[in-house]
Parts: sequence; C-alpha cells; structure tokens
Amino acid sequence: MKYFDSYEVERLRKLILYLEHCLKTHLAMNDKVAYRNTQGEIMFLKNHVLPILLNNTSIVHSEFAKYAIKSLDVAYSKGCNGLALFLRLQEDYTNRPLIGYANPYANLDIDNPDRVEIFVDNIKGVEADLFNLMPLIS
Repeated sequence: MKYFDSYEVERLRKLILYLEHCLKTHLAMNDKVAYRNTQGEIMFLKNHVLPILLNNTSIVHSEFAKYAIKSLDVAYSKGCNGLALFLRLQEDYTNRPLIGYANPYANLDIDNPDRVEIFVDNIKGVEADLFNLMPLIS
C-alpha cells in the first residue's frame, strides 16, 4: 500500500527537520536556552501537531486510528489486559519482511511484572525466523 503525505504534513516534516538541524547548531554553540526551547518545540510538533495532521489529512493514518480506537473499545468491553494490533503496510512480503512494533513496556526491569516482550511466531504462513522485528517506539 503506497500513500503520499498531504502538503501540510510535508511542510511540517520539513520544519521538524530544519529545527533538528538548528538543534545541532545550538548544541555546537553551547546555547542551552535555545537548545531547550528548540527541543521542546520539536517534541510538541512531533507528539501533538503531527498526529493531528496525519489523522486528518492522510487516509491511511485516519483509517488506522479508527481501527485502533474501535479495537481498543472492544478490548476494554471484553476485559482484555492488553491490545496488540497488526496492519499490513505492503501487499506482498519480501523474502525477509520487516515488521515494526511499538512496545512501551520493553525497557522495564526484567523483574517488573509490567514488562512485556512482543514476538511474532508466524504471519501468513511465514515462520518467525524468516522475518525481522524492528522496535519503533519504546
């Protein structure tokens, strides 16, 4: 499945890249106040503004958000303790497909009862040792 970002999302992504470049400049110049302000602006744009734009301007992001919210509601109503979602991003898998995952509990101490490890055993008949997992956000 291929998609293109909207004009607004492209502009925002370019602005974030520019601010990240400025961040390196502030670090090199040892300007701590400008560094903190720029870093805060980048985090705000990435964590708050970009998701809103993606949800409202990209069909793929919007449909995934609807699917995720619907799944979350059903999981709550059935008393589930967790929720795992899978969305195929391309129609055909390569010889070694790459599956990205987000697991906010992966970095907890090994003894922590909230720690969760995610693995995939099989997708569409492809055994686990034939594809790669990539942590995206933890």
